[in-house]
Amino acid sequence: MRRFLLIAMVFCCASLLFASGSSEQQGAVHLEFAVKETGSTLEAYEQIVDKFNAEHSDIQVEIVSYGKDYQSLMKAKMAANDLPDLFTTHGWAVFLYGSYLYPLNEREWVKYLAPEIEGTVTDLSGNIVALPMDIDITGMICNNTVLKASGVDRQPETLPEFLDACEKIKAAGYTPIHIAGKDSSDVAGLFSRLSLSILTTSKKQNYAQSLYDGTFDWSNYDEVGEFVLNLVEKGYTNVDYLTADKSGTYRGLAQDKVAFAFQSNLTMAEVKKLNPNADVSMMKIPGYSENDESFLISGERDAVGAWKDGKNLEQALVFIDYLAKPENVKLVAEAYNLPPSMTNVEGFNEEISSLLDVITGCYVSNHFDREYLPDGMWNTLKVYSTSLLSGESSVEEGSAMMKAEYDRLKK
Repeated sequence: MRRFLLIAMVFCCASLLFASGSSEQQGAVHLEFAVKETGSTLEAYEQIVDKFNAEHSDIQVEIVSYGKDYQSLMKAKMAANDLPDLFTTHGWAVFLYGSYLYPLNEREWVKYLAPEIEGTVTDLSGNIVALPMDIDITGMICNNTVLKASGVDRQPETLPEFLDACEKIKAAGYTPIHIAGKDSSDVAGLFSRLSLSILTTSKKQNYAQSLYDGTFDWSNYDEVGEFVLNLVEKGYTNVDYLTADKSGTYRGLAQDKVAFAFQSNLTMAEVKKLNPNADVSMMKIPGYSENDESFLISGERDAVGAWKDGKNLEQALVFIDYLAKPENVKLVAEAYNLPPSMTNVEGFNEEISSLLDVITGCYVSNHFDREYLPDGMWNTLKVYSTSLLSGESSVEEGSAMMKAEYDRLKK
């Protein structure tokens, strides 16, 4: 009998404890934080969320990764007006998500936003619609050791200079350009950068306005395809450009065998893991002709916004403010080897400091697809670029493909 009573008492106490804990968890506001990020950047967000949850018993944030389906899932959620409490905007804070995001102008941290990034997340009405975590400033990656060994005395500033450098580098026994053709995004990045140089940043020929208003003659895009195919035909690329992956680019740069890569600053971080002494740096994208200046690309890579109609908006803003703390901004920015978005962040590494030095006084363009192409054409650019390099499409057929998708998505 005593044993039965003891068991009953233990059961009752356990039930009360469970009910108490369950009640406390149910009392907390749960926020969904949708992300597209992967790898080290996702890990940085996870660290911040874990720390936030430990410090806030009344608010609990759950990261939900939508992976490769992120954009299509978010479009479906926008159509249903049923978005996550918080979400990353992957370069489209204003143009795609702006009308769904809560203006953040009155947040205390806004005064620390770096001017190089503030405009990227500000809509036409002056509303800051997302918290940027970094300054997505990028150009190309250059191995300065290979340049010097090849007799190239400085980083090329125009495409004619770039071609001359490639010829010298090839003659010296190095690979001028490494293309990771196994990754369609890498190839699209190559075409995207050259599209800016050839079509929109030149004083000699500039089609920016016609791309804006829909009157662009897509036969002019042939020049971009012809330029890239010429690089291949001249032997300026790795022989396995169709099947190589990014790890091959990292190795080639780390081993001082490759001169250039049309990749982001993350490549520098990966190269340094393989060879801390590798003399690699970000370089400006060469201008089109001898009278054109070289330039960089800037935009919003990591930014987080709050759904303006969310039932937990107040709590979502608490998390946004927490993200804006200098230590959290630094953590995310360094995960991708980019300068932080806030001027009150200190102690970042020498590579990031050097990036900020390059930015100063430089002409900066937005990404080609974000600025000049309708939403959805990044995938088209990937298909176009790989089909052209593989020989499945001619230059003219590729330009016609781009025109057809541009016209369809522009409507």
